[in-house]
Amino acid sequence: MPPRLFLDANVLYMALLRDLLLRLAVEGVCQVHWSAEVQREWKRHLVDDAGYAETAIARTQARMDAAFPQAQVTDYQGLIPELSLPDAADRHVLAAAVQARANVLVTFNLKDFPPGVLDEHVIVPLHLDALLPRLWTESPDGFRLALGRLVASLKAPPMDLEDIATALEKLQMPQTAMLLREEVEAVDGQPAG
Repeated sequence: MPPRLFLDANVLYMALLRDLLLRLAVEGVCQVHWSAEVQREWKRHLVDDAGYAETAIARTQARMDAAFPQAQVTDYQGLIPELSLPDAADRHVLAAAVQARANVLVTFNLKDFPPGVLDEHVIVPLHLDALLPRLWTESPDGFRLALGRLVASLKAPPMDLEDIATALEKLQMPQTAMLLREEVEAVDGQPAG
């Protein structure tokens, strides 16, 4: 059974990462879950902080919801008061992850989700750069299919695996960047670089 991931807003914020995660879910490498509150958070940051048009972001969310109707977690609000985290504002994320029966909470803010707190819910907090190599190891064929479809979809600008690896490095994801470079080397039969 593929891992059940609950995605924090910060991993949905960047289009490249969001697209890769969703393509991995399409290929059965993982299952993805989020809440309406998480959706509002990443969309708000793209509109307020990055200047994206609200209508374009709403279309992206609508496509996500249509493609993954089972991803939306509901009825978790009653769990929030029972939870304790370093920042009380993050309790909704953990509550939704618990309700989704996720076994991994994917976030860039690991300090906000201490393993000791998540252990009692049998949820592992993982940085995306730790998760992606793990998914590759567990399902290399599905991961390769998702990557191929991601590369084929990137038109403006077009990106190959090396370009994606470079982008991931800039996002402080060196393990995943190295993994992609190793794939380029294996396909090309020569050292990447």
